[in-house]
Amino acid sequence: MANEQDKDDDMQENKKDKSRKSAIITGGICVLLCIIGALYIWHKQTQKPPVQLDVNSAIATVDIDKLMSKHSDYAKLEKLQAEKILILIKLKSYALNTEQLQPPQVNPASQVFEQVVDEQNNLQEIKAKQQLKEETITKEHEIRQRLSIEKNKAETLITDKYTNAIFNCTMKLDNAENLRLTQEEKDNLLTLLEQLKKERGENVALIEQQYNLKVADELMKWRAQREQELGINVQKIHQIDVQNSLERQQAEQKREAQYLQDRLQMLQARKKDSERLIILLHTKENEINLLKRSILKDIASKAMKIAIQKHLKLVIADVPATLDFFGNIKIDNFDDTVLNGMVVGADAIDITDDVMAELTNEQMQNNNGK
Repeated sequence: MANEQDKDDDMQENKKDKSRKSAIITGGICVLLCIIGALYIWHKQTQKPPVQLDVNSAIATVDIDKLMSKHSDYAKLEKLQAEKILILIKLKSYALNTEQLQPPQVNPASQVFEQVVDEQNNLQEIKAKQQLKEETITKEHEIRQRLSIEKNKAETLITDKYTNAIFNCTMKLDNAENLRLTQEEKDNLLTLLEQLKKERGENVALIEQQYNLKVADELMKWRAQREQELGINVQKIHQIDVQNSLERQQAEQKREAQYLQDRLQMLQARKKDSERLIILLHTKENEINLLKRSILKDIASKAMKIAIQKHLKLVIADVPATLDFFGNIKIDNFDDTVLNGMVVGADAIDITDDVMAELTNEQMQNNNGK
């Protein structure tokens, strides 16, 4: 009996020990949960609550002008644009600079009657010849002044006639991209431009030639009458004058032929170089467009990264209208999925500086990598 009593006492004692251990464990767990709860509440109170963005404040803008200029490839873009402008200036110089294609200024009849035969022994005839020589110079100047009015009018009419046509061709070539001209149409315009300039030069040269012939004809008629008045051997002087005129005419024809040959060679050289420059211009424009697209896509990727970090719902690119080389308004596309234009609303935020910081960090990493 005593043994059974002892066993019961032991069992009761074990149960009490287990109960005490369970109570201790339960109490410890409760205390631990209380501590964790207190730490969580303290942590939540010390942290700033996340910004709750409404629809308007979830819109952001980026200034493309600022970001473009800060991009690592912007210097390459400026270099390409400068090269494009130099090509355009060269093409315009071919279209507008026609001084080298103009015939040289000549005065073919200025010395037609300066030489006279002074081999006569008769002093009176020598004096008469000298007098005729001086009067001829004065008379020639008088005739030239009088006939130059008519010549200038004729040259003005020719110049005005071709200037507008040449200007129109030049403007079309300058704006070939905006007019969407084909290569064949541009070639036809260049051919027409050269033909107009050639015709203008030939007509101006013809007017000058006719003017000189009129001067010579009127001067010779006056001289023939004056020779009779002075009693000079008209036939002999006339033969000399005819010989001088023939020599002068041959020299003039030779000069004109040389001028036409030189001008043709120059026009051919200009046409060949213009074709080369047009091809180079198209290549340069493609390089510029590709580089712009690459820069804008890089900016768009940086803006997307900032948008994800800031939980933004919409990023709008501020792309101001700019003028191209010809004065036409252009707007550079930011991305196909990004809108162009200004944002209306005071709650929109500007993330330009954030994107600029991304670009700067990337440049620094690239420089360190080098």
